[in-house]
Amino acid sequence: MALAQSSPRGLISIREMASRSYQLKINYSATIKFRPGSYLKSPSFSVGGYEWMLFYYPRGRKETSDRGQGVSVSLYVFLRTVAKNVDAIFDFTLLENNGSLSTTKTKRVSQAFSHDSFASRDLPSGCWVRLFTQDDTVDKYLLDGHIIITCTVTILGSDSTPAGSSSTTPSLDFREDFANLWLDKDMLDVTFEVNGELFQAHKLVLAARSPVFKNILFGVGPSQQGRLSGAGAVQIEGMQPSVFKMMIQFIYTDSVPHDQELANNDIDTLAITQQLLAAADTYALTMLKLMCEERLCRELSIDSFATTLVLAEQHDCLRLKAACLYFASDPENLSKIALTDEYLNLSLAYPSILRALRDKCRAGPLDSDHSSTST
Repeated sequence: MALAQSSPRGLISIREMASRSYQLKINYSATIKFRPGSYLKSPSFSVGGYEWMLFYYPRGRKETSDRGQGVSVSLYVFLRTVAKNVDAIFDFTLLENNGSLSTTKTKRVSQAFSHDSFASRDLPSGCWVRLFTQDDTVDKYLLDGHIIITCTVTILGSDSTPAGSSSTTPSLDFREDFANLWLDKDMLDVTFEVNGELFQAHKLVLAARSPVFKNILFGVGPSQQGRLSGAGAVQIEGMQPSVFKMMIQFIYTDSVPHDQELANNDIDTLAITQQLLAAADTYALTMLKLMCEERLCRELSIDSFATTLVLAEQHDCLRLKAACLYFASDPENLSKIALTDEYLNLSLAYPSILRALRDKCRAGPLDSDHSSTST
């Protein structure tokens, strides 16, 4: 019997991979009538020290529907943690109503994710997954009007370690605690006046989340973003109360209302997101700014192109600007954009943007699909 020999160093190695499975339960019957582009947002979840989020699109992406490619039930996978080159595999499988996993309704995504202020299109912080089309029969997957999608995430490796990560995933209960602290209106110690409406909050929470609020509330010198009124409230100028409320909500909960919730309250999703991005930039809320960029990238259309591109230029949103230029590099899109009044105003006010657009059109559009899927 041959004796086992130890392998020379470097010829064989082993590494541990973080993997975790989740179930996404969705009220399919109640959401199937949503308009294309509307989505629901899952709670964030952690795998391997990285936080992720899933966006569920009952009727797919708006731009896909506009191009006549049919309506598909889709997911958008989003990396929330600031990190680079996170190699991850996502396996999605529909659960049949008899409790068994489907052998046909399954998708795999293998991709290197990246998330930072200068994330490039080659290293996206998210990717699209088309689960099935609305023409498919889904009766065998429906249980009381719901569908259940199993999601298994495997982290293969990364060029960076997420800040604050450790061998033990920290509890995320503190977010709920902070949300309750705000909602219960307990120990509030600062009042803001925004266009006649009053909002109360906690100085330390705001200061911990935003260096601008820290300067307003505890700084020695005056701040350009806020000033004390005679009644002792901090005056916030140049912002709508609804935008300020959403910004405060994000500070306490790390979340903002989803599209359908805004639509139910007759709020213009595009306008409120553009204003919220400007507020996030003003108050140095980097994650909120990135979330707004993500939403505006997904909602980009002929009508929103000019205002979104100007916003990206004004607030140094490099990724959003790149998405706009890519969108306009399609000759069909550009021919429609050129007929809008906003485009005329854009050409007069921002000639540098027009030069960048011209250069992009000369280069031609690039393939934007960086995900690999298999059925």
